[in-house]
Amino acid sequence: MEGRKTKHGLAKTIIHYIIIGILVALTITAFVFRKEISNYFAGDLTNNQTFNTILHYMPQLIISIQIIVLAYVVNLVLKLLSKIGFGLTDKTKTIINLINSLLRWVMIIGAILWILNIWGVNTTTLLAGAGILTLVIGLGAQSIIADILAGIFIVFESKYVVGDIVVIDGWRGKIINIGIRTTELQDIGGNIKIVNNSEIKSVINQTKLQSMANCSINVSSAEPLEKVEKLIKDALPEIKNNIPEITGDIIYRGINSVSDVTTELLFSAQCFEEDLYQVQRDLHRQLKLLLDKNNIACFAPPTYVIDEKKDDLVEK
Repeated sequence: MEGRKTKHGLAKTIIHYIIIGILVALTITAFVFRKEISNYFAGDLTNNQTFNTILHYMPQLIISIQIIVLAYVVNLVLKLLSKIGFGLTDKTKTIINLINSLLRWVMIIGAILWILNIWGVNTTTLLAGAGILTLVIGLGAQSIIADILAGIFIVFESKYVVGDIVVIDGWRGKIINIGIRTTELQDIGGNIKIVNNSEIKSVINQTKLQSMANCSINVSSAEPLEKVEKLIKDALPEIKNNIPEITGDIIYRGINSVSDVTTELLFSAQCFEEDLYQVQRDLHRQLKLLLDKNNIACFAPPTYVIDEKKDDLVEK
């Protein structure tokens, strides 16, 4: 099933790029023969005046499609460049993503103005008139401006960059994109959270320094503590070799809690934040295997009392 999905996705990608290639080829062809196309549609091609009028606008329509295709291809190239990265640092990648986001907006606005100009709209007057609307729009777009400014400060202050694992508003995830208006995070389950940059008031960056994976395991209180501690301490170097994600020594922290039934032992190991949960799981597994191999009970055996009336054993 997974292989079928992969093949289907690959087929869609191939078809997508084939269509883009065809559109680019047609765009280049139309650009090369633009004079011939204009001359062809300049005359009356039919006896219907209404249809002829529509055909006279075909050169403008073709040029508009060319601009849209060009803008789409440039946008696609920018996305590919931001994904490739060419071995750049995370901060540089983040700056590139922000610049790409800004360029896309500039490109969209430029393409719209260019198309309007082709269809006879006086864009100079339009831009001059836009100055009158600036104050009105600005009052309604304060949050957008705040998002943009916050995004710029986020990038250049390097509080976090693409690839960092952070906690924002209690939501833990990996930064996958810092745009001109929003920041995108992806959690371990693949869910994506989008936050406006201006709404990010506090961030816990868990990637700046290595994290500490904590692990606790219970052993039966009936087991001799010194024997268990020596057994585990002697085995810690081997356990570390079995978990390559651990970057430092496994530390035995001591007894975390004691009850009538079990004694809880606490361990910790240094690792990268992205490996934290896996290291905890692997550490639990290795310790459990060690205890099982040496017949160390994790829980106290059940206690029985004699019910004299029934002359039977009853579990306590």
